[in-house]
Amino acid sequence: MLNMDDLLASPDERTLKRQYAKLLKVTRPDDDPVAFQRLREAYERALQRLRDGDSLVAHALPPAAYEQAMALLAEFDDWKVDECWARAVAQGCAADFEQLLFQRCVNAPDRHLPLLTWGIEKRQWLTPWQQINSGGFPHQRLVHALKCALYDDLEKYLADAQPQAFFERLERACRQGWLVDLTHHQALQVQVLHLFTVQESWSPTLFQQVCQLFAWDAGAAVPIDQAQWQALVRRSEQYVWLNALRDQAQQPGAAALFLMCAKPAQQAQLAATFGEADWQACEQLSAAFSTRFPDLLGLFPNHNPWFWHALVGYRPTRHGLKRATAVLATCLALGSLSSRFALGPTLLMLPLYLLGGWLMARVGQWLLTYWTVMAESLQDLDQRVSRWCVRRKWIPDRRYRVIRNGGPLVALGFVVWQWLGWLGLATYAVTGLIGVLQPARWAPAEYEYRWRRPLQAIYRIAGLSALQWLFCAVMVAVIAYIQLELPGTALTRGAWR
Repeated sequence: MLNMDDLLASPDERTLKRQYAKLLKVTRPDDDPVAFQRLREAYERALQRLRDGDSLVAHALPPAAYEQAMALLAEFDDWKVDECWARAVAQGCAADFEQLLFQRCVNAPDRHLPLLTWGIEKRQWLTPWQQINSGGFPHQRLVHALKCALYDDLEKYLADAQPQAFFERLERACRQGWLVDLTHHQALQVQVLHLFTVQESWSPTLFQQVCQLFAWDAGAAVPIDQAQWQALVRRSEQYVWLNALRDQAQQPGAAALFLMCAKPAQQAQLAATFGEADWQACEQLSAAFSTRFPDLLGLFPNHNPWFWHALVGYRPTRHGLKRATAVLATCLALGSLSSRFALGPTLLMLPLYLLGGWLMARVGQWLLTYWTVMAESLQDLDQRVSRWCVRRKWIPDRRYRVIRNGGPLVALGFVVWQWLGWLGLATYAVTGLIGVLQPARWAPAEYEYRWRRPLQAIYRIAGLSALQWLFCAVMVAVIAYIQLELPGTALTRGAWR
C-alpha cells in the first residue's frame, strides 16, 4: 500500500501527483482530518523538493510539527492537558497537537469527557471560533456526547436531591460555546423541562433559578406544550405552599392536623384543643386543597380534605341547669306578685321559689335527653347552620350547635311566655339578642369561680354583660310594678296563671 514515504521518494513531479491522487482516495478529511493534514504536508514538502532540485531537503528539514505533536500525545494524560498544551505551544506544534486532541475525543468521546470539556471551554471547540478542522460526523458525535453526559449528570443530581450541584452544572454548561447554536440550546431546555416533569424530588427554589437562567416567565415562549408548562408552574406553587404549611405544622393547629396526624386518635386529641380560629383555618386549608392543589388530595382518607368535619365535637352550654333554675325561680316569684303583696311572706317564699325553679329545671334536663336524640338526626344541618352563624359572628364557636342548644332555649322561652306573658317573653328574648349582637369583649370570660365570692360567682355563672344586667333589672322592676299596680293586664298575663 502507498504511504507518505512514497511521496518523498517520488522521482518526478508527475509520479508524485499520481501517488498523491491515489492516497487522497483512501484519506478523506471528513473521516480522518489528522491523516489528511499530514498527507497534505508531506505532498507539499515532496513537491518543493522536486522543484528546488534538492534531493536532500527531506532529510535536512527539522522534525515536523506533526511529529512533535505525536510525541507529546504518546505521553499525554487527560488530567494534565494544561501542562501538555503549554509544552506544545513552546515547541511550536500547538495546531497539530490540538488537532490530535480533538481527534482523540472524536474516537472515544465517553472516555475523554474532561478533555472535551477543556477544549470546549479553553479552545472554543464546536463553535465558529475554533482553530481546528471539524465538521460533519465528528462535530455531531461530540455534540451528542456532550448532551448525553449533561443529561446524565442533571438527572443524577435531581434524583439525589442535590439542587445546588444541579444548578451549577447547568449554569456551567450554558456558558459553553457549543450551546450558542439555537437548536442545541432549545434541546437542552426541553431536556431540563423533561427532568422536572418526570422527577418529583425538586425544590421550588431550584425551579425558579432555572426559570431565571433560561428567561422563562409568564410571557416567554417555552419549548414544550403549554399545558405541561402550566402543570410545572402549578407544581412549583404547590411545593412552595406545602413547604410553608409544613413549617406551620410544627405548632399545634390546623396545619398539624392536616399533615402531622395520620391516626384518628391523634386527630381527635389535637382537635379537642381547637378553638374557632383553628376551625376556620381548617376550612381555608380544605378549600385550598380541593380547588388549588387537587393533586395533593391523596394525603387524606378517601381523598376527602373535609375529613375534619367529623372531629368537630359538641360544646354544651355551661351552667345550663343553674341558669334555667334562676330564670324559672324569677318567673315563679314575679308571677306570685299581686295587689295583696307583703314583703315578709314574699321573702319567706324565696327558698320555695328557688326549689320550684330547680325542680322544673331538672324535669327539663330529663326531657332534654329526648331532644338530644332528635337533634343528632339533624347533625349535618346543625353543623351547617352553626358554621353560617359563626361566619356572621352570632356565636363564638361552631361547636355550640345552634339547633341542639337552641331547642332548650326556645322551650325555656315558651315557659316564660306562659308564666309572664308577652312582656316576660320580650325580656327573655331581648336579653338573649343583646348577648348575640354585643361585642365579645363585653361578656365575662369563662373563668372558674368560687362561692367564697358570691357576687363574682353569680356574675360568672350568669354570663351576662353589664348591659344585659341593666336591661334585666329594669324589666324585672317594670314587670313587678305591673303585677302590683295593674294586675290582670295582658302584658304580663300568661296562660298558666
